[in-house]
Amino acid sequence: MNYPYLFEKGNIGNVEIKNRIVMAPMGIVAMIEYKGTFSDRAIDYYERRAIGETGLITTGVSLVNSKIEPWEIEGESHLVTFDAWWKVRNFIRLTERIHDHGAKIFVQLTAGFGRVYPGRLADRAAKEGAQPIAPSSTPLFWQPDIMARELTTGEIDTLVEAFGNAALIAKASQFDGIELHGHEGYLMDQFTTALWNKRMDKYGGDLMGRMNFVLSIIKVIQEKVGTGFPIVYRYGLEHKIEGGRTVEEGIEMARILERSGVAALHVDAGCYDNWYWPHPPIYQPPGCMADMAEKVKPHVKIPVITVGRFGYPDLANRTIAEGKADFVALGRPLLADPDFASKAKRGQTEEIRPCIGCHECFSRLLRQQSLSCAVNPQCGDEKRLTMSPTSKSKKVMVVGGGIAGMEAARVSSLRGHEVTLYEKNDRLGGILNITSQPDFKQDIGRLLNYQAHQLEKLKHLKIKMNTEVNEEMIRAERPDVIFIATGSLPLTKVDIEGIENMPFVTPEEVYEGKIPKGSKALIIGGGSVGCETALYLSKKKWLVVIAEMLPDVASDLFEANREMLLELLKEYKVSLLTQTKINKVTPEKIFVSSFRGEETFTTDLLVLAVGRQPINQLAKIAERLVEEVYLVGDCVSPRKIKDAIWEAFKQARMV
Repeated sequence: MNYPYLFEKGNIGNVEIKNRIVMAPMGIVAMIEYKGTFSDRAIDYYERRAIGETGLITTGVSLVNSKIEPWEIEGESHLVTFDAWWKVRNFIRLTERIHDHGAKIFVQLTAGFGRVYPGRLADRAAKEGAQPIAPSSTPLFWQPDIMARELTTGEIDTLVEAFGNAALIAKASQFDGIELHGHEGYLMDQFTTALWNKRMDKYGGDLMGRMNFVLSIIKVIQEKVGTGFPIVYRYGLEHKIEGGRTVEEGIEMARILERSGVAALHVDAGCYDNWYWPHPPIYQPPGCMADMAEKVKPHVKIPVITVGRFGYPDLANRTIAEGKADFVALGRPLLADPDFASKAKRGQTEEIRPCIGCHECFSRLLRQQSLSCAVNPQCGDEKRLTMSPTSKSKKVMVVGGGIAGMEAARVSSLRGHEVTLYEKNDRLGGILNITSQPDFKQDIGRLLNYQAHQLEKLKHLKIKMNTEVNEEMIRAERPDVIFIATGSLPLTKVDIEGIENMPFVTPEEVYEGKIPKGSKALIIGGGSVGCETALYLSKKKWLVVIAEMLPDVASDLFEANREMLLELLKEYKVSLLTQTKINKVTPEKIFVSSFRGEETFTTDLLVLAVGRQPINQLAKIAERLVEEVYLVGDCVSPRKIKDAIWEAFKQARMV
């Protein structure tokens, strides 16, 4: 068997799980229906991961009570709520379909989301009249001018009782167990942490007092449904912030939780002060929190679940083989490829579509959109975006072998069209071949390898390298459909005095090594491209300055990604000059102005990272000659990988 440790059966309490792969809980905000039930899209989404042989599915977080803190704002439900018996018929629709595929399913329950901290959703609730709650009266994390009120003892007792009722509903709905969400600074985590819990009653004080809320929840669940209905407790072993939980206290919590009767521990790290721990971006190394589980393992006998960029079967298998954890939880890798487990089991690792750590999934949730994935448009919309064979095969020409062109060719060919892909260079992948070179962008390289492998398997797809398409070629080929995916070029014309006489390079040329020798670099442009270029150069011992006109840098990234990138830039001593204008450049000096006044810099390397411009001159020619012409990717407008893949997939699916 491939990866024998990963595919060995395991137990959480008395529930046998067919392998050691757990689907980590992730939010499904826009896939929730009337009064907090699962929509058909949500059920399809979970079932698709069960079809892919995931051993244990954990749902996104669900509330046990929506009265103390209302979560139906203007009739809109934001979270599934286990608070009414009539919902059982909806919940059973989900659990039956998961069980049909031999998987198990736990529901993740929480005490409340209107909390001091993290408070992003509480921020919205507060604006709309629902006052957030907390163990102690404290400012919200995201909006410190709004105070969360302290829960009364009676309200806490009501929440505890609500967990028991929710457990009864979960068991009646044929869930196999419960995961309690005690992580990331949510309500249970606040109660257990001295930094946020200043109470002096039975729910505060020393560690045992602060844990009384959680222990009372565990006890009431056991009283209601028995000790045979397993409870997993998810928490951060350490918060990695000043005044937060330490490893030592986290280990003591593990011992207390085991004595309370929980069946397993799901061990994480961090909180919203350092979002790049609980939501690790591409800059975090694979298995970035395996050491958290490893530190807990010697102190308990119950299973320990690890999490944190485990979308690599060999790493997941090795982590279990080495005794660092008993189960491995995957979140975003199962969004990117719901068949992760089945492909790994067959040894088809090259077939696994990789997560690229961009957090498009989370960005969508914050925009109140349905959960999905940058590299897998079908995620969260499995039924509607099914690919079906074409009823009429067409001759399809795809111009450009970057990520958009590759996806257009893949989908068109899979549907039965006669496809030829033309690439003017000697390698598929376009600009991503270059920008995937840094060690912190290797998952982009994995995505390109995956896409190239998918094309290699398509026997009826023709690929013509080193071939630049022109009008004569289009006339000669006479395609029925043409996809223009010609990409973009770096902007090199900027309104800076003297720039035309000053040698400069683009970020792509930096990655290609087309730079002079030296030690000092100045990068004009502080978007994510400029910041990642700065990190790359600083790792190679360059002293780097970034000059950005806007007040912030890397503002085009998801917050967790941005936070970690800024931490790395700080670690590597990159200087950030915001609200800064480049007035003039000469071979001797760079003249800039800002709120700090006039400054000059000397540099050995000037990098222009001010954006890209589309290459789409072929489009007008194609539109004269071909009935169906579609522009996809950067040739429409230079954007993100998600936009290129989604445009190509959705258009090719309809041809």
